[in-house]
Amino acid sequence: MYDIERQRYDSTVTAVATRERALAHYAGCPSVGYVIDGVTAGGAVFDGRELHLAVLPRFHGRWAWLLKPTLDWLFALCDPVQVRIERHNLRCIRFMDCGGWQRLGEDAEYITYLLSSATPHVFRRRRAGRRAAGDATVAPSAAGCGTP
Repeated sequence: MYDIERQRYDSTVTAVATRERALAHYAGCPSVGYVIDGVTAGGAVFDGRELHLAVLPRFHGRWAWLLKPTLDWLFALCDPVQVRIERHNLRCIRFMDCGGWQRLGEDAEYITYLLSSATPHVFRRRRAGRRAAGDATVAPSAAGCGTP
């Protein structure tokens, strides 16, 4: 996840937010990894308060159907959970709004949503030709937050 997130920031941020600091910060946190067509595609980390999720850009538009098993994993840990979406991430904001998730608050940088198993959320049916469930996995990390 660090490798995915660091691509979005300039060197002044990544000089301070190093891989080692990120691993230390999230050490012991529950996490899952996404593997699509045998390639690590991203993952999710729960820090005890919020869900943090990152997906490699080449898998954008191809991973969303993995959200349901991710939420099943997450809600087994904690229910409800907050997630903050950066304002510039319009695709994700549309996804959250169309899915029926409640907006809890907004500031200049983020929109905060409440994720709850009690919230009736919408998962669109897969269109013909979409990927079958056997082509990807959501796997809990045995090493805590150190992978992926």
